[in-house]
This record gives sequence, structure tokens and C-alpha cells, in this order.
Amino acid sequence: MASVEETWRGLAKDIGASEEKTSEWWTRIVQAYSEESRKFHNINYLAIKLENFETIKCKLKNRNAVGIAIFFHHFEYDPKMVDCFKKNLEHFDIFANDCAIKSESELYKSVVSLLESVDTHSTDEHKTGGVFGAEDGHYFLDLDMAVLGGDSEYYATEYATNIQAEYDFLPEPMYKGLRLKVLQSFLQIPNIFATKEFREKYEEQARANIQKEVEKLK
Repeated sequence: MASVEETWRGLAKDIGASEEKTSEWWTRIVQAYSEESRKFHNINYLAIKLENFETIKCKLKNRNAVGIAIFFHHFEYDPKMVDCFKKNLEHFDIFANDCAIKSESELYKSVVSLLESVDTHSTDEHKTGGVFGAEDGHYFLDLDMAVLGGDSEYYATEYATNIQAEYDFLPEPMYKGLRLKVLQSFLQIPNIFATKEFREKYEEQARANIQKEVEKLK
């Protein structure tokens, strides 16, 4: 399995980025994902997403676009902000300019579309029982949700605990109330995962994990 750096360098090479720009942006990525406030959305989480990316990249129409979008999805992360995705679009735009990726190129348009999709994080396939999605956008969103379907111990001790730590600026009662709304919304939709691969692998465990956290928060 390639390391996070190896994956980044491979993607950058595939899209024609210079060695200088590849290294420069790798330094920025490490700095961004190593911020002290990132108890969960850090370089380790990025590694988990990339591991899942490796398992499904053969299914993708534009694997380079999905790979690059993974790195920029949480390039800037601040739970106090509701529009981080806009900031990350700006970061990608700077990267694209540095690497001479034209705005009219398929790569540029695909990455932008993927990064914009995180604003709603939902597709028709999430809302309709028995329906699967197979577009790059479906896989991209599922990659971000796969952590919900981790084994129960990891979910409770690593994921849920560290997510709460990222919101330590909120009073605990407020955090619990907001978190409950998010988790209950997951349980109410027909599908947490849009694609067949992720739904079959993670849906059942994700719902069990979420239900346990809901009960704990209550």
C-alpha cells in the first residue's frame, strides 16, 4: 500500500505537475493536516481515505480528479466555519494555477465538481432505497463516509471521541444536541452510502455504530 506522500506524488506526476510544485504542495498538505486542532481530520484520516481509494479507483472514470479532490477536501478544516468547502476550492484553484491546469480542462472541472458536492453531501441515490450510484461523485462522498462503518471499537474510541475533541469550543450539552441531529439524520435516510461497493461493505455496521453513539449521547 502506497504511503500518503507516495500517493500524492503519483497523482501530481500523472497530472503533469513539476517536481518542485509537487514537493512544495506536499509540504503545505502536511502542514495543513498536522494542525494541532485536528484531532480526527488529520493525516491519519487522510491515509484511511486513500486506503479505501485504492480499493475502488479502478471503478472511477477520472481517478486523478478523485485523488486530487481527496487531498483538498479537508485541506482547510475549521468546525467553526460552515463554508470550508469554498476555502478548499480556493486552495485547489491556487494549486491548479501553480501546475498550469487550465480551468476549461476536464481535470479542473471534475475536481471542482467533487469539492462542491461536499456542501450538500447527498445525492438521489442516498435518498432512494434500492438504488445505487456509480459516478465518481458517488464514490467520492462514500470515501468520506466510510469511517462510519469501521469496527465498533475504532468508531467509539477513535472516531467519535476525536470528533468531539474537535468541537471542544462548544459547551458539551450544545455539542451533544447538534451531534444527535446529525446522527439521526443519517439513520433517517434510506442509504448512508450511494455505491454498491460501500453500501454492501459498510452500511450495516455504520448504522449500528451510529445507533450506539445516539444512545450514548442521549
